[in-house]
Amino acid sequence: MATNSVLNQGLAPQFVAAEALRTLVPVLQPIKEIAVTDFSSYVDRIGSTVHTRLASPLTANTYDPSTGFVAQSAVSSDIAVTLSAQTYIDIGFSDIEQGSISAEMLRRTFLMPMTEAVAKSMFDNLLGLCTAGNFSNVGYSGATSGFTRAGGVVPVNQKLTSLNIPYNGRTALIAPDAYAQLLTDPTIAQYLSIGDNSVIREGQASEDANGYLGKIHGIKFWEYAGFANLGTYPELAGIASAKQGLVIATRVAPQIVTGGGTQETITDTDSGFSLALRQYYDWVGGKMHLNVNFIQGSAVGNPNGLARIVFTS
Repeated sequence: MATNSVLNQGLAPQFVAAEALRTLVPVLQPIKEIAVTDFSSYVDRIGSTVHTRLASPLTANTYDPSTGFVAQSAVSSDIAVTLSAQTYIDIGFSDIEQGSISAEMLRRTFLMPMTEAVAKSMFDNLLGLCTAGNFSNVGYSGATSGFTRAGGVVPVNQKLTSLNIPYNGRTALIAPDAYAQLLTDPTIAQYLSIGDNSVIREGQASEDANGYLGKIHGIKFWEYAGFANLGTYPELAGIASAKQGLVIATRVAPQIVTGGGTQETITDTDSGFSLALRQYYDWVGGKMHLNVNFIQGSAVGNPNGLARIVFTS
């Protein structure tokens, strides 16, 4: 007897996996810029501990013929990250929906919000660590209106230098009010209009990198809308670092071996971030389910490796 597949082209596993990865890569970029990432496709379980290391600063010495080259000890700090949460998003499609959904609707209506939610869960865990108790250094503290190129960006850059944070890779993640304040600064607007004026035209410096403002005084600025308690002062309006202050680790959850359905591991080859894409049909509920999930944990790295941006009014 002939049978019909419950999957149409729009929900074919290979297609969904490819489209999910394509929409995931841009939203991961700010996380890769601001934090030390230990992403892997290895399978692990909640409660496991992942160890990564941060190197301690080294100093350059002057050669003395009487002593020769004096070695410095290679010192690094062990950062233990507990995989504390299995994060998931599960979407159920009715028979009518899954039978008629187009590839474009799948991408626009479901996959893009799904990948945004994945990134938000990671941002929220990292920003939850950015308290005064964990990171006492403040690059800017003052009124929202004062966060300009001269009044805000320059002090942040100066603070990072005073903390011996490397020039290469300096990155700031800022709230929408801070982002808007920089866009209204005429000196920044003039700078952004020179050459490729995509920030003025598109609202960001690259179509392939969500919320990227550009580099100002050596710092890459990214916008993120998920800062908590926006408009409630004092407000954490941003963080600046060079992949030293925060650490995040992710692993793939174990594959389900009973109950039917499929599981594929989707991996961003650049960062190594991986998640499990599961598809299964609920015969009782009459729905085709798309489920993405991964295990994550975050930790404080170098307490002097990050400066907070605080708005007081």
